[in-house]
Amino acid sequence: MKTLLANPVLVSELRGRIRGLRTMFILTVYLVITGIVTLLIYLAVASSTSFTATDFETGRSIGKAIFLTVMTAALVQVCIIIPALTAGSIAGEKERQTYELLIATLLSPWQIALGKLTAALAFAGLLIIAVLPLAGLAFLFGGVSGTELLIGLIGLLMTAMLYATVGLFWSTVMRSTLGATVMSLGTIILALLGIPFLFIITGVIISNATGWNDPFASPLFTYGMGTLIYAHPFIALGHTAVLLSQGESPFYFSFNADGNEIFAPSPWLAYTLLAGILTLCFIFLSVRRIKPLRQERPRRKQQE
Repeated sequence: MKTLLANPVLVSELRGRIRGLRTMFILTVYLVITGIVTLLIYLAVASSTSFTATDFETGRSIGKAIFLTVMTAALVQVCIIIPALTAGSIAGEKERQTYELLIATLLSPWQIALGKLTAALAFAGLLIIAVLPLAGLAFLFGGVSGTELLIGLIGLLMTAMLYATVGLFWSTVMRSTLGATVMSLGTIILALLGIPFLFIITGVIISNATGWNDPFASPLFTYGMGTLIYAHPFIALGHTAVLLSQGESPFYFSFNADGNEIFAPSPWLAYTLLAGILTLCFIFLSVRRIKPLRQERPRRKQQE
């Protein structure tokens, strides 16, 4: 930890990021959008029900709606903001023509990558902490437990880590910040749209090929495709919220397959594991792309 804090890349990135007006602007817009969406959801839910001081069930519904709205809005903005920040970490050095100076220092590629990544994750942590008061409004109405809040925060943090490394990887590949940002957001949008598409298409193909009316009754299909579908943060966290509302354990749930009761890890646990593995893969690929300059040896003139 001490070595990480002594990283000059991290110190420089944090000072430049926190002191600039860009951070204040992003944080303000982030909270304003989240607050407006939360207010609209509250007005919509409250106006559709006859709420009284003793109507606890309606209050729980309002609290649940506020919590899900805040978490969903925060997750959407994290998916957009965080990769856009890391997309310019290395590509920006190339545009300013300081990349050669950076990799010519005594810093290793791991120190450079972790310094850039940690600075972005520190800003992501600031965004997540800033949204806690809005999420805490749900506790005034009820319907939300501390376990749900903790799972939501873990999901936000793991999503921020994964998508930050996606932006860092494309920043090492592309030579411009704009190109890295487009590729990062394009990769994330493709994954968010492609995972449900592949899940549905695979289910239809297997159902037509085998004649199964319900392919999800097969444990093999459920575990295999569950690994794919739970790589989607919105689906994994949303399914977790549904299971918790049904009284399932926060660590596992059960389902019927061929008349047998099968147990599976909770969707948020599966997503955390998958996001952690993908994060390590993208960090490794980014470090491989950051290579110090090697001075080429002068070729000897061939003697005639």
